[in-house]
Amino acid sequence: MNKYGEVIENANLKNYNTYGIETTCDYLIKVSSIDDLVELIKYLDKNKTKYYILGGGSNVLLPDNNFSGVVIILDKLDNYEINGTNIIAEAGIRLTRLCKIAVEESLSGFEYLSLIPGTLGGALYGNAGSFEHDIYENLDYVEVIRKGKIVKLKKKDIKYDYRDTEFKKSDDIIVRAAFSLKYDDINILNQIIDEVRLKKTSTQPLEFRSAGSVFKNGDVYSAGKLIDDLGLKGTRVGDAEISSRHANFIVNRGNATSRDIKNLIEYIKEKVYNEYEINLELEQIIVEWD
Repeated sequence: MNKYGEVIENANLKNYNTYGIETTCDYLIKVSSIDDLVELIKYLDKNKTKYYILGGGSNVLLPDNNFSGVVIILDKLDNYEINGTNIIAEAGIRLTRLCKIAVEESLSGFEYLSLIPGTLGGALYGNAGSFEHDIYENLDYVEVIRKGKIVKLKKKDIKYDYRDTEFKKSDDIIVRAAFSLKYDDINILNQIIDEVRLKKTSTQPLEFRSAGSVFKNGDVYSAGKLIDDLGLKGTRVGDAEISSRHANFIVNRGNATSRDIKNLIEYIKEKVYNEYEINLELEQIIVEWD
């Protein structure tokens, strides 16, 4: 498998997920190119080897146990090109970097997403967003690996919703995407980014490891406010804690396990349902190794 990229055996994934969960896999492979990824997937399918694609490790909760298969990291797939107001970028590029690149070219469309952690592929997979903007707003098309081939999907042919997309229910692997942006004053764009940064640093627990918002907001309620109104801030299970700064964040205060976080999630859901008869829906993805 070495010919497809960098291979690490018995890899610890603590530094590959933003919660900092101590979990391992038999093999971690950092693929070198999209072509290598296509060939690697063919190889793994042929040999009936389990694999999991891990983006920037945000918005996911990995399990505590070892994965007896291959975890594939796409962070080397970070190439991009700019043609006027159009940007084409590979799935492994960090969203924060892509936003910086766009602003440097005086291109508007990503500035409200400028502090979202993770990769472009992960953002497209879960329709990441903030401040009532999302990654699909300026999307032209996505390229995916499907049955061993690269397939282009236009935006109009992709089913997506608030923090959700069809990719969560398919075997497609996102490898590249194209966006149409607009020219704007670079000073205005930087001002927006500064405002976004100020709001996030003042309201979110960025000093601790977390995976972002735990639950989706509803049409008529804020998940964080429901949790806050129940006085649940500061509640802990092991080293997992409901943030005292933002109630819709669970933070790792040191050595939280996946089980700690899952138990805390279930505790929150039960408390909210008992009080409001509202079933909170997870925004984060809880991963279970097969």
